[in-house]
Formats: sequence, structure tokens, C-alpha cells
Amino acid sequence: MTLVNRVFGITALLNERKKKGLFRECQICARVPGPDGGHGHGSRELRTASGTFLNFASNDYLGLTDHPEILEALREGIAEYGAGTGSSPLVTGLTPAHEELSERLRDITGKEAVLLFSTGFAANQALIKAFMALKAGICLDRLAHASMQDLAFYSRNLFRFRHNDTDHLERHLIAGNSPGIIVTEGVFSMDGDLAPLKRLQELREKFRTPLILDDAHGFGVHGPRGHGTPALVCGSFENTDIYMGTLSKAVGLSGAFIAGEREFLSFMTNTSREYIYSTMAPAFLARGALKSLNIIEGSEGEERRGHLATLIRRFRANMAELLPEYCPESETAIQPVIIGNTENLARVAAELRREGIIAGAIRPPTVPEGTARLRITLTAAHREQDTDFLAEKLSGIVRMIRNKTSANTENTA
Repeated sequence: MTLVNRVFGITALLNERKKKGLFRECQICARVPGPDGGHGHGSRELRTASGTFLNFASNDYLGLTDHPEILEALREGIAEYGAGTGSSPLVTGLTPAHEELSERLRDITGKEAVLLFSTGFAANQALIKAFMALKAGICLDRLAHASMQDLAFYSRNLFRFRHNDTDHLERHLIAGNSPGIIVTEGVFSMDGDLAPLKRLQELREKFRTPLILDDAHGFGVHGPRGHGTPALVCGSFENTDIYMGTLSKAVGLSGAFIAGEREFLSFMTNTSREYIYSTMAPAFLARGALKSLNIIEGSEGEERRGHLATLIRRFRANMAELLPEYCPESETAIQPVIIGNTENLARVAAELRREGIIAGAIRPPTVPEGTARLRITLTAAHREQDTDFLAEKLSGIVRMIRNKTSANTENTA
């Protein structure tokens, strides 16, 4: 036993997680090439040590991760800028490619300025820290992403309103005295539902409380030209003060950005340690992102979003017939199937793998106790027969496990 293990009892802690069905470990996943070894196959299938699987666990919503035009843009970016930047953006890490991407994102969002980050997690942490430094009251949706929740808990002025409950939020704002912000997601990552943005914007106006939106799962997927959830629900970004989007989901690459007022982002540039002390993401990724945005905003992007919408409707129709009590309302690519018990969830996920399907098995503390779930993500790389196959196999597995559980309960009684 190593010294760290001996001193801190790591083995016992891990064994306890295993008993509760909460143990996590990584698996190595490889892309399965498209027909004739080609690209353009997206994340439809993946290969692990145990076989090849239909992949319903990817956030590559538009299936762009291996688009040939994006891959070519990445190669050109490497030839022009090299493999890495070697420095933070405030030293020598900011390149013309980064500035061109920032300008493009400013045009899309209509905001004065954009900051680029290596990950959405870092971007959200920097956002919350910045407002804590400004002594802002933080009104945070209870189901907002962990990247915001983790830091917000350190605020002395945090209010977590019930999920999408704008009446609960309004009562708090009526009683509030200090300047505050409203923080929510465009598409909630575990439930797939949308924030009530129009109502939140009304509260923003009524109480002069800035609205901060994490649209990691909406940017590129929703709205005209893929411009995100504000464009879908409200027609523009006008009444969303600060907007966070990622380049790692629908865009098919890696990274994130924050768009907002020039003075606020200048404040972040001067104070956000996640920005100041991080090496800038490689410039070739910025080149790839620009190409991806061209696709997303063009006719091909519209076709991919249309195909994805068709798959969502088809899968929901199948599940409404086969397992209606397990599937909460979601019109997005994120389709949760609530199993409840973590042990039963593990069984369902394992049986799905035997059928050649991988889906995200999400357990507490990522989701509340008693709501362990499969997080099904549909992408434009899938085919209609893929979603039909998933619905058929999933419904059969859930019924089988439900029947076994009921039989065991009766025998025990």
C-alpha cells in the first residue's frame, strides 16, 4: 500500500463508492471510420476494448467531429501556426486566428467583446469568480452545471431557485437589497429542457438584474443559423447580458467563449486566473472552429439540424409508446430516461452494452438522489434505424429488470 493510500484511506473510500454504485473509471474509446475508411461519420459509432458500439453518449450534436472540411482547416492551421501557442493570451499566445474567431463570435452574438477559454468548465468558473469579486448576489438555477455550482457555494450571497421556477426567483428578487445576477442554462445538460428565457428576461428588466446564460448545449444546435437558445426563444441575444458557449459540442472541436460587455470582459481579462494563467488553446483549433461555424450557419448546418430534429421526434414518439413513465419532457437532443435506482441503472447500462449500445449512465451526485438516469444524446450522425433500435432494446431491458425487481420484492416479502 502506498503512503498516500495508507495515510488517507483511499482504498476504503473507493470501496464505499463501489458499494453504492457510484464508482467511476475511464474507458479508452476510438472513432470508427465511415464507409471505406472515410470521414464524415461523426460520433455514430465507437470502439472500446470490449467491442464496437452505437454511441448515444456524445455531445457531437451535428456530427461534425470528423467533417473533412474541418479536418483540412485544422491541417492548414497546424502548418501556419504550429501545434501549440506556448503561452497565455496575455503574453504571446493570442494569434490572428484567435482574433478572427473572436470577431466571428462577436458578430453571431451581437456582443461587444469575446474571451476564448480552453474549456467551458474554466469559462464558467471564471465567470462566477468575477461576479463574486464584484460582490454580486448570485441567483442560480438549482440544476445549473457543476462548473457554476461548485464556486457559487463559496459566495456569501447565493440563492438557488427551484429549477425553472421563475415565481420562486421573483419572490427572492422582490426581497433583495444588493446588486445581483440571474444565472441559468439555455439547455439543461441532464434534463434536456429549456430555460424560460422570456420570463427571465422580464425579471431582468423589472429588477435591473443582469442575465447570465450558459448555452453549452444550445449553441450551434438551436435557433436560426444555429445561433443558440436566445435566438430560438427570444429572437436575439439582446437581453442576455453575458453568454457562454462551447466549441466542444455542436461545433465539434474543443474550447469555449464568453461574449458580453467590453468593460466586463476587460475586468475578467485583468482578474480571471483561469484566463491569465492558462496557455492559450492552439491556433489550429480556432481555424477549425471558423470552418465549423461556416458549416453550421450554412445550408449543410440547416440540413443537419433538420435531420436531428426528425430523429428527436421519432425517438420521443417511440418512447411515448414504449416507456412513457420513464421519459420526462424534452424536445432537445438530450433525452433522459429516469431509472431512479443506481443499481438498476447499472444493470440497464450493462444490458445495453451487450446489445451494442453505449449511453451515459448518470448517477448522484451529478443528479439528485433517486433520479439516476440514462442520458441519451442524439446526433445528426445517427440514422432513423439507430433510434428505432435503441428504443426497442431499451424498452425491453427496462421491462425485464422491472419485472425481476418486482419478483424479488415479492419473494422477499
